Amino acid sequence: MADVGRSRAVERRRSDPRPVAIEKRLAALARRQHGVVAHDQLLGLGFTPAAIRYRLRCARLRRIHPRVYVAGAQPLLARGRWYAALLASRPGPALSHLSSAQAQDLARERGPVHVSVPGRPAARSLDGVVVHRPRRLDAADLTRVNGLPVTTVARTLLDLAETDTADRLRAVAEEAERLGLLDLGAIRACIERNPGRHGIAPLRSLLAEHLPVDGANVGLERLFQLFVAENGLPPPRCNVLVAGLVVDCWWPQARLVVELDSRSFHRHWSQAERDRERDGRLLREGIFTLRVTARRLAHDRAGLAADIASRFPPDHGRFAPIGIN
Repeated sequence: MADVGRSRAVERRRSDPRPVAIEKRLAALARRQHGVVAHDQLLGLGFTPAAIRYRLRCARLRRIHPRVYVAGAQPLLARGRWYAALLASRPGPALSHLSSAQAQDLARERGPVHVSVPGRPAARSLDGVVVHRPRRLDAADLTRVNGLPVTTVARTLLDLAETDTADRLRAVAEEAERLGLLDLGAIRACIERNPGRHGIAPLRSLLAEHLPVDGANVGLERLFQLFVAENGLPPPRCNVLVAGLVVDCWWPQARLVVELDSRSFHRHWSQAERDRERDGRLLREGIFTLRVTARRLAHDRAGLAADIASRFPPDHGRFAPIGIN
């Protein structure tokens, strides 16, 4: 009779809908979080501590961080690693630095996941995760991408200006500009919200070097005219019509056009395409186009002078400096 009693108990457990419902809720949560769940979430679903320990022993759960688990045997991809890092670094974390940049398609994350959590440094470290502890993380510096909390593009650039190389910062900014995500007003506001950050100076330097400001092309035109005079180059005709196009500088004797650009970032994709079409149209007329940026005018003056001079015959002579009003 005792055996029969045990059989009835087993049948009652098998017919109890609660374990099935709990497992379904776990599967749904794991799908939403790309395969990872936290200990407190499991308790909230109805699992007991003993049930969690059992699933860990039989590898139905795998520990990735303290009290954060991978559900099932599937490999953990980037988004799963992000979710795991965020769950393990609560409260108030957000993906930041290169992890935020990758989440927003601005760069490729290499190495550990980066999260920022405002407050005092935590004593516990997490494998494969760099936890940054800024003094504050303003709500205006946060956004969500596919449900994940991440730092905004402006805040990501400010963070990278502190931790990464100038080349990496420039590459991320260029990609943001290409995607139409680079907002100068948002960057200025982010800098104002975060005074004293070490990344402010390199970020401002990058923006000053590459991005347009009001009247930048006017100033660049004046600097270029001085450059031409100082290097003894023939004075060009400025802002004239050539082959049906208004160009910045034109040397008819050399069949050379110089277009002045106050930034070296790729402009919006459609604008870059129009520039290429203009260059091709001039080339079909036998006219060579040289695009000159403020950066090159400041840092490669000898090379730029040589490029322009190469379009003239060797005996074009030296020209007196032209007057600048």
